[in-house]
This record gives sequence, C-alpha cells and structure tokens, in this order.
Amino acid sequence: MATPVNAQNPSKTWELSLYELHRTPQEAIMDGTEIAVSPRSLHSELMCPICLDMLKNTMTTKECLHRFCSECIVTALRSGNKECPTCRKKLVSKRSLRPDPNFDALISKIYPSRDEYEAHQDRVLERLSRMHNKQALSSSIEEGLKMQALHRAQRVRKQQQESDNTTFSGGEDNCDARSHDSAAPRTSHPSSHATEAGPSRNKRPRASDESCPEMDRGSPTPPPSHQHEGPGSEIELVFRPHPHLVNTQEYSQTRYVKTTANATVDHLSKYLALRIALEERQASRQADRAAGGDAAAGDEAGGGGGGVNLQDVSEKQYTIYITTSGGQFSTLNGSLTLELVNEKYWKVSKPLELYYAPTKEQQQQQQQQQQP
Repeated sequence: MATPVNAQNPSKTWELSLYELHRTPQEAIMDGTEIAVSPRSLHSELMCPICLDMLKNTMTTKECLHRFCSECIVTALRSGNKECPTCRKKLVSKRSLRPDPNFDALISKIYPSRDEYEAHQDRVLERLSRMHNKQALSSSIEEGLKMQALHRAQRVRKQQQESDNTTFSGGEDNCDARSHDSAAPRTSHPSSHATEAGPSRNKRPRASDESCPEMDRGSPTPPPSHQHEGPGSEIELVFRPHPHLVNTQEYSQTRYVKTTANATVDHLSKYLALRIALEERQASRQADRAAGGDAAAGDEAGGGGGGVNLQDVSEKQYTIYITTSGGQFSTLNGSLTLELVNEKYWKVSKPLELYYAPTKEQQQQQQQQQQP
C-alpha cells in the first residue's frame, strides 16, 4: 500500500510571534543615500575570533561559514581538536575551509591603508607598555622603601634590647681589639641606621651580631656575595658616590643592589635616579611633619610631593663610573650590560663596585631648587 505524498513530505510552516506578524518592514533605500558607519562599530564583524585582530587572508568554514585568519585556523586545526573554534562543529582538515577573497576586498575597501593602521596599533601598545612599566617600577620602589624602613626600625629595637641584656664578661674581650677603632656612641645608633638604606643590610650574618654587636653597629660591612655563573643569573654590585665629583654632604650613602646580569648601565642609572627622588620626597615629608601643623597642612593642600616629580626622572641625571687597573675612573656607556662590564673591567669574584655622580644638568637643577 502506497503512503500519501503529504505524509512523506509534510508541508513546512513558520511559527511567527505577534511582533513578527504585526511589524512593518523597513523600506529599502533605492536612491544614492549614504549612511556613515564608524569603523569601530564594524570591528566585531571584521575581527578574527582567535587572534582578536583584523582578519588577514580570510578563510571561511564550509560547514558553519565562520571566518578566521588563514594562519590562525590552520594552526588551530593542526594543534587542537578538529572543530570550529566558534561553534565546535566538526572540521576534518583544511579541506573543510575555503578562501574568502570577497571579504578581504571588503576589508581593504574599509581600511585602504592597512599598514598604517597596524603601525598605529603598534605605537599605541608600545606607549601603554612603557607607561605601565614606569608606574610599576616607581610603585615597587616605594613599597621597597617602606618595607626597608619597617625592618630597619625593628632591627634597631632588637639591637637595643640585646645591648641592654648583654653581660660584659667572657666573649666581649674577643671583639674589643676589633671594635676599638670603630666604636661609636650608643645614642647615635638609630640615626646611623636611619640614614643608611639598602636591602643587603638585613643579610649580614648573625654570627657577627651575636659575637660583636658594637662592631656591627659602628662600622657596617658589605654583605657576603655569590658571583653570578651565567648570562641569565643575578649579579651583586655596590654603588658608591664618586670620591672626587660628588659632594659628600649630599651623597654619602653606599647602596647594595642585586639584579640580573643582562641589565644595562642605563637601567641602573634610572633606578638610582628614582631611588634618590623617592628618598628626597620621603625626607621632605618627614621634615614637614616635624616642622609643625601649619607645614603639614600646607603639604596636604599642595599634594605633598616635596617638589620631586617622578615623571621627570631620567637615566641621564647620573653618570656611572668604574675604576680601572691604573686607579683611574672610566665612564661606562649606557648600553653596556652588567655581564660585559664584569668581564671587561672587573674580572674578580666579588661584588661589582660602581661609582655614581650627578651630571652637570642635574647639579644645576639641584642648585636652582635649593635657592629661595
């Protein structure tokens, strides 16, 4: 018995909502009217879902008609599952793709200067990256200064307690001869620790603290170092003010720094300028608080910057020197890495000793700031 045709191929009907039944169709534009559309509003249509950039050498899937960059979709099919990244429909191989030159022509019509657009994107990304790195560096230095001040205060209190509980007998005679030349009044201990900064102060061996506390407080010694063994490892160095080009009243602090061996001299100069600027700002704020309520109120009303602008900090404010075999000071080029400096000038297994001095422009700027 033959089945009816209507049973085999039932008629298809569209189920329309009330809105679709009663809405009026839009009139087609038949004249030469032009509608301006922003390219930014079309970005989602012209964007590759994989690399999130503008489509390049567009490929369309035959099954689901989704568009991707040729390189992106080929890499996805080769390394991932054999499916569409957008709808997860099965894609066997590159045979499931077809090029779409019409869409590439449409993109070239909207963006006739594709190279200029990509160059503009690169400039924007570079500017954002540079600003982000500078802000991150300044914020990390501020946090480091706060932590160092906290640890320094705790260390001073601990040493004072140990000195109060120490009985002057037995092992004290062993360090009298060594601490005779470096003895200092007990009342000056907090001030000496307050004026000296550096992360290596907290790394001094405890043996010297327990056996001879007075020698430790009177004459600080540089920490023990472990020389770097490869180009990607860390290197320790000691920053000292230049003995001939620096005013000891303004720059008298020895700094201990540990960083990667591929850092350049310009990196160290920029770090030094930021560090000194932050210390000057912190000292200015403390002086304003100690001066009285009026000065503190004026500081809060003016922003409390202490006259130091971190945006003006540059690696050109300080020059880095190193001593040669003849005892002369040689200026280091800013593009040299610490690894090259260590191999070319130092060649000994101990912390790299460098000297810094402000440039003439920096000295003139400081003199102008000091003038009333």
